[in-house]
Amino acid sequence: MKKTRTILLKTLILVLFISWLPAGILAWSPEPGAQDSTGGVITSSLPLTVSGYVQFLFTGQTEAEDTFSIRRARVSLGGNILKRLRFKLQADLARSPALLDALAEVILDEKLNLRVGQFLVPFSLESTTSAGQLLTINRSRVVDLLVPGRDNGSAGRDIGLAVFGRFSIFDYTLGFLNGSGFNKKDDNDHKDYAGRLTASPARGLTLGFSFYNGRRLDITTSANLIRNRYGLEASWHYHQLHLATEYIFGQDDQTDKCGWYFLGAIDFKPNKYQLVLRLDYFNPDRGLPGQSSLVYTAGANWFLSPLSKMQANFEDHRLESGPDYRVALLHLQVGF
Repeated sequence: MKKTRTILLKTLILVLFISWLPAGILAWSPEPGAQDSTGGVITSSLPLTVSGYVQFLFTGQTEAEDTFSIRRARVSLGGNILKRLRFKLQADLARSPALLDALAEVILDEKLNLRVGQFLVPFSLESTTSAGQLLTINRSRVVDLLVPGRDNGSAGRDIGLAVFGRFSIFDYTLGFLNGSGFNKKDDNDHKDYAGRLTASPARGLTLGFSFYNGRRLDITTSANLIRNRYGLEASWHYHQLHLATEYIFGQDDQTDKCGWYFLGAIDFKPNKYQLVLRLDYFNPDRGLPGQSSLVYTAGANWFLSPLSKMQANFEDHRLESGPDYRVALLHLQVGF
């Protein structure tokens, strides 16, 4: 009951904040070009942006109940408060807790900027890609189960501060974090740190490296155990072809984990119809036999608008220790 009241309070605060703004500040602009890929722009002396999406999902799995669900229902408010100060608030009304992003950024120049609050951990291409822009319905298992901020069920988020910027062909983000997940205080005396560096040496090609050094509290022994992650990534967009791959290695205390995925997509009609194939592998303990799994995913995407789409995926899960199973997914996203 206490958790439910907290969720309702956070949601009410967000709604009241939006409705509190004077009518002269909030006015949708009808001018051509007043919208971008993140949603409609609210005009003021400095621009504010309201955007969001809802995702409806049908899941059919062998030897399990078929079900309809509301996967996500997200609303974002962001923009510039001052010329060099911007903010973002994002809530997911379909989950608990509801608050996802609550951050402010100080924009100094192209090379050095500051972010503080709750935000995506700077690690992995797929993890830092918005759920509304994924080419498959689900993220790969290695990302969901191993990437910091997702391995603890925090939607890839944590609380802390980060510096970010761009030098020539390089983009970087370096973050200092609690390490305990979203909407939580640090649970130990060790601050975690993470970083992601990407380079774009040629048109359409991006290469990247991520690292994470952290600790997690073992509640049974009160010890701070090692929680380290390293990742390599590459993506290539050439005309109607999209390719992406990642390899991620992790260490939790004495347990070594690893995984990878390879994704390919082709546009049969740009911004309209797309076919996707993905193979992903995950091993939660390299020191034990029979732990690995492979997931084959085949999918089709129909883009109704830049922010709305229908997706159909078929997943074939092959478990080394068995049993294998298959999942059919139908997904509708409505965005604004």
